[in-house]
Amino acid sequence: MEARMVTLTPRPGHVDDVAAFWTGPVVAGLAAQPGNRGFVLLKDTANGRVIGLSLWDSAADAEASGPTFRSHMEGIGQYLAEPPRAMIAEVAASTAGALTR
Repeated sequence: MEARMVTLTPRPGHVDDVAAFWTGPVVAGLAAQPGNRGFVLLKDTANGRVIGLSLWDSAADAEASGPTFRSHMEGIGQYLAEPPRAMIAEVAASTAGALTR
């Protein structure tokens, strides 16, 4: 299993705008991507960040979702203070039973 982690730094006062972007159709569209196992969005208000974590069956699935990922980043670009920082990494361990199929 692979994970894409993206760290977003919103402009001051826009943490909630960035977090709200993922509600509804955006999350549904992400969940519909082949190989997607789930998505979690973390709001780090104390440090002015939003962190997204999407889980994938394989690195190929994570990479294939790239156009959707880039579209999402374009959709929130006006709220960001700096470019998103993203990485794809192998999931080495997990305690969440929902991550296994």
